[in-house]
Amino acid sequence: MGTSSMYGGPNRSPLLPSDFNDEGGNTATPNQPENPEQTSDTNSPDEGKTPSQKLKEDNSPSQELSDQPQYNTWQQAKSSMSRYASGKSSRNGKTRAISGYVKGHGGAGNAAKSAKSAIRTTIKIGDFFGGISKKGINQVNEYKIQFEGRKPKEILNDIINILAPIPDSNENAVARKALINTMFIIYEKFEDEKKDISLLDVLDSTISELLITKYIETYIYERLINEVGSRIEKKSENCSAAAKIEKEIREYIETKVSTTLKDKSFTMINSQTNNIHVLVEGLYKQCYKVLEDQL
Repeated sequence: MGTSSMYGGPNRSPLLPSDFNDEGGNTATPNQPENPEQTSDTNSPDEGKTPSQKLKEDNSPSQELSDQPQYNTWQQAKSSMSRYASGKSSRNGKTRAISGYVKGHGGAGNAAKSAKSAIRTTIKIGDFFGGISKKGINQVNEYKIQFEGRKPKEILNDIINILAPIPDSNENAVARKALINTMFIIYEKFEDEKKDISLLDVLDSTISELLITKYIETYIYERLINEVGSRIEKKSENCSAAAKIEKEIREYIETKVSTTLKDKSFTMINSQTNNIHVLVEGLYKQCYKVLEDQL
């Protein structure tokens, strides 16, 4: 429950490496070069725009984030979550608590802008699994991951180490935990279909879109629990009540995010797309905006 379930609790994912330390440990990860942000082209007229261009413009974050007011103080955000956890809030206590949490960050724009580790990881998911859909198992070879004689879980742990930030800060630890939970989708495919690593040869482009959507949902939830989950633990009547509240919050975020991202094409989410960091930040901003405005 709370932060304890997030970091090594009873529902710990089987994909967690044995040396994983959510508090900013020294999990060894291969050094991966960062893809520099590229500058976007000038906007073209509406006529003849590709779907990716339209998505990019729709999702572009505001250039005036520094001018946005701090709608709520962080103390107000924590107080709102405390009231919801204690059962003393009104009927819409859940939506008010989540909205207050986003406002405590200074609004959706600032919440998205500060999700730097998540944005980088989202792009890496697009890079890796976009390549998987085209190259299959050869994509694994290109990343120099050994797979001969190894179990899928071991190979997936190597992939996590490539895609996730080193957990040397709280922000990176949350981004990494969200990826571990997201990659459980792939792990289950191996388990359910009794497949070896050759399963990667039959994954199509839909897997990249599924993982990106799931990662954004999971990151937003894990970040909230990391930052204000202590209020749920302290103010809930008991452990069962706290677990119920966390489940309600997780399902609410999943529903809002999946609806917001529904029917969007993520094929352009890779390091080769111009101004990709701006595009992905815009996706996070849209999701946070929906959570902020639902009152």
